[in-house]
Amino acid sequence: MYQGDAAGLLASLPDESLDLVITSPPYALHFKKEYGNVNKDGYVDWFRPFGREIYRALKPEGSFVLNIGGSYNAGMPTRSLYHFRVLIMLVEQLGFHLAQECFWYNPAKLPSPAEWVTFAG
Repeated sequence: MYQGDAAGLLASLPDESLDLVITSPPYALHFKKEYGNVNKDGYVDWFRPFGREIYRALKPEGSFVLNIGGSYNAGMPTRSLYHFRVLIMLVEQLGFHLAQECFWYNPAKLPSPAEWVTFAG
């Protein structure tokens, strides 16, 4: 098991040496976090080098689990498509295969974005 900064760690691993990669990179939220999240417009380009290294380091029968969250578009009650664009890039450009999607469901969490669902008319 490895844990560390993916940029340096993945590059140091031999080709086809991993059975499983699980990652939860910073989400492309429309507000900045201290850990330095990338904006939605540049996210696919930012993630592509990680995807290449993951693909290279995975065994042919290996699995890649990506935990990536969506976000809303600023000023509108609409969802961003950046996380779908990442999946499409991984499949169409890098050679991954999409096997399954899992959606997080938490009935205790309030609907969001708050500015669109919590005001009374």
